[in-house]
Amino acid sequence: MKKRIDKRLEQFANTNNSDRPFNDVMDHYGKIEGYPTKNLSKVNMKGLPLPIRILGYFFIGTMSVGMITVFLLSLFK
Repeated sequence: MKKRIDKRLEQFANTNNSDRPFNDVMDHYGKIEGYPTKNLSKVNMKGLPLPIRILGYFFIGTMSVGMITVFLLSLFK
């Protein structure tokens, strides 16, 4: 228990080390499930399998075309 507390205090004291997970749960997500813990805004889409990328691009494209359509229809009413 003492080692764990000392480890946590050391993590909080060393604020320039941003690539380490802040708790055991995020460490588990990063190692077991592949959850990105470093920077969530820099997720590598090209690292995903091709069918998932195609599906993601399709949904993002459909939502953006739908939003533009709704915006244009609301202007002309």
